Amino acid sequence: MRVADLLTDHTLQLRLETPSGTARLRREIARCAPTEHLDPTPFLDTNVLLLTSGIGMNFTEQSIWDGYVERLARVPIAALGFAVGTAHASLPEGLVAACTRHDLPLLEVPTTVPLLKINQHVENMLQAERIALIDRGWRLADECARLASRGAEISTLLGAINAALEVPIAVYDAYGSLIAQYPETATWRAGLESLAQPDVLTVPLPMGLSKPCQLAVRLHRPAKEIESILAPVTSILALQLNRSVTVDASSHQDMLRFVNRCVAWSESTRGDVANAFQELGLSRRAETSLVVADMTGEHASAAWRLRVALHDAYHEVRVTEIDDRLIALTQFPRESECDAAEQLLGAHEHVPLVFRGPTRTIDELRIALVHALDLVGHVEGPVTAPPLGLSAVVAAAAGRGARESAERFLAPLIEHDEQRTTELLPTLRAWLRNDAQPSRTCDELFIHRNSLAYRLRRIEQVLGLSLETLDGKATCLMALRLVDLEPY
Repeated sequence: MRVADLLTDHTLQLRLETPSGTARLRREIARCAPTEHLDPTPFLDTNVLLLTSGIGMNFTEQSIWDGYVERLARVPIAALGFAVGTAHASLPEGLVAACTRHDLPLLEVPTTVPLLKINQHVENMLQAERIALIDRGWRLADECARLASRGAEISTLLGAINAALEVPIAVYDAYGSLIAQYPETATWRAGLESLAQPDVLTVPLPMGLSKPCQLAVRLHRPAKEIESILAPVTSILALQLNRSVTVDASSHQDMLRFVNRCVAWSESTRGDVANAFQELGLSRRAETSLVVADMTGEHASAAWRLRVALHDAYHEVRVTEIDDRLIALTQFPRESECDAAEQLLGAHEHVPLVFRGPTRTIDELRIALVHALDLVGHVEGPVTAPPLGLSAVVAAAAGRGARESAERFLAPLIEHDEQRTTELLPTLRAWLRNDAQPSRTCDELFIHRNSLAYRLRRIEQVLGLSLETLDGKATCLMALRLVDLEPY
């Protein structure tokens, strides 16, 4: 309810006695405050309608009226309703002048209208407005619940809220990372400091977490009005956000078992991996994509956003976090596989993330997962993994006796270094690590090119192969990878 609404209600017979502008008369009234105190300001709230008959205000000095009105304007109150006929036959000229000077709307209340009537009228109007706001809030919550029951994305729910409030709206996680927003053209900054703005209202979502997500709204109207409308719908948003975590939590142990069996080449057979996959409740006939992301340090703030993006992109998602790595298996993209990949890679440009998909068999999925777990430690942003990676092939071979063979193959080199105090094995590692480039290898080892050439010839003699051939280089590379392999 606004001050102007009082003037349009003819039953109250109020008359504006100050040249107050339209903007000033649009100020919201919080409640009524009938009082006869000469200084009621300690008991007043912001934007109250002060009602008084001026009993005890028998002064004529303009400075006293100025002091009285100045204190009211400092609160500030919405307007002053002054009743004539009880203590004053007409409005005191000093009061009119003071209210005009301090831009405080002064309403003359005629003798035929009791202050109690105005008080009741304002309270009834405010109560009606509160009920109307609550009703709008529940209708919005009902609309969002209907959308959620049909599997709507978070962005769709935010769109419905935006249509009701006509203000930009966004969801942040506990770290200040932007999860979703509507409209997409709105500009929201990342970080918790972006939420501490005077024009942004934040509402914690009831998610049952010590650090819940925050709903952020750009304010274009009073915050209390927005809060009343948002109160019911926050539960729907929280449930929708928790949906992914609840589903993920229920599959955590099954995902942990599946990942452990995939990387344990020596202990787990193909049948063990297939059984663990079946326990996840995913289809054996459908193509399966996977995502592995690094969640260490500052990247942990992207976990919520990534989980929501996965559930928005695919109908079936299984997610777990193991040793600060988020691992997800996905099936049945909501649109196309290309669109899903673009959505995941494009929205997480600063997160070390590996996307691989789709795989068609259990064996291909196992190889892809092991490769992605290794690759994510060597990237700085989102990448699409190639269909085959050396790390996965090495891991697969290690489980079938290749590690022992590699140790036996490199044993003469190790023995030579120990007995003769040479550095043939470190030289071989550096040479292969630098893609067999002599100049780069020499720079790393601080040796002359002739010294490198001598060591490489000696390595060939000890191992009994040629490092000039691709087969020789590949054999040494595989052997080193196998002996260095560590289980995940």
